[in-house]
Amino acid sequence: MVDHAIPVFDGDGHVLENDQELIQHYEGKYEGLKLLNPFGIWPSLDGWARGFVMATEDPDRKYAYTDAAVWGELLELIGAEGSVLYPTAGLACGLISDVEWATASAIAYNNWLEARYTSKDARLFGVGMLAVQNPVAAAKELARCANERTRFPACLLPSQTYLGKTYGDEFFWPIFEEAEKQGMPLAIHGAPSRGLGFDHFSEFARVHALEHPFPLFINLTDMIFSGVFDAFPNLRVAFLEGGCSWVPFMMDRLDYEYDSIFGIRARKELKKRPSEYMREGDNFWVGIELGEKGLKYAVDAMGGSDRIIYASDYPHEPTTDDITADIPDFLACDDVDDTVKADVLGRAAKRFYNLD
Repeated sequence: MVDHAIPVFDGDGHVLENDQELIQHYEGKYEGLKLLNPFGIWPSLDGWARGFVMATEDPDRKYAYTDAAVWGELLELIGAEGSVLYPTAGLACGLISDVEWATASAIAYNNWLEARYTSKDARLFGVGMLAVQNPVAAAKELARCANERTRFPACLLPSQTYLGKTYGDEFFWPIFEEAEKQGMPLAIHGAPSRGLGFDHFSEFARVHALEHPFPLFINLTDMIFSGVFDAFPNLRVAFLEGGCSWVPFMMDRLDYEYDSIFGIRARKELKKRPSEYMREGDNFWVGIELGEKGLKYAVDAMGGSDRIIYASDYPHEPTTDDITADIPDFLACDDVDDTVKADVLGRAAKRFYNLD
């Protein structure tokens, strides 16, 4: 295993789902389910053939499959103590129109993740999938993840749903209530792009540049102006896969609107300025791409680096060369000091996931 001068813990890795394995983990009336080819469990994220794009751009990619052994190899390769695992195809769970099927599939995914990953290697941790289409059922599954499952330290809020609502809507508040009660952090993870304003793009690189940060902006704006963090002051939410350089911009932008003629209601009802929810306390956390030049500005805006989380994003975008170089290059850079490096590479993630 690679030995780094500063401990490393991956706050956002991924699994590649296998439908034929997943169908063995449904409960209730869906137990013993059979799928008919060519249809699978999850809807498309947005119509893009991502697997084909990745295989075309990186034909020497080592893994087209993940399991606990593959992830163990990756941890050794990059010198990380552990990783918190997010879904891939399952990032589309919020787009499932059949609410009962969405709930059953989220539970089956969590059963599968526990059986295939978190119970196999103590270095692997699972992020519980929630079918937010049914907030009461989602809250129940969140409690199950917190109290009954093996190493599930957080739960996922899909970045987009078919519901026409984002996470400031009181429809979702039963989930937040249970998360606060259980001390369970939540993560909004970008992925789907449909309907965000760039469906006309015909090159995936253009879509991919925007599809992760935009839903983070949308949900954060809605949550702050709807008073989510006033109603749930102990709620912790990470905004992942959009980098961190946008944080100072959004602080300025939201404060500008708060102070404008259009912010009269917000000034009367919110307990803080928007930037203060992002700077103070533990409501707001963010992921990082290690090569971001804007890290130092995000650290300054947030008043520190203890809520900025390193993500390997494996096995998605990074090539083997990229993922092995990221950490050494970051450790060697002079833009930030060792306190920031230690926070970003592991301490922040462990604190967010209650693993410290």
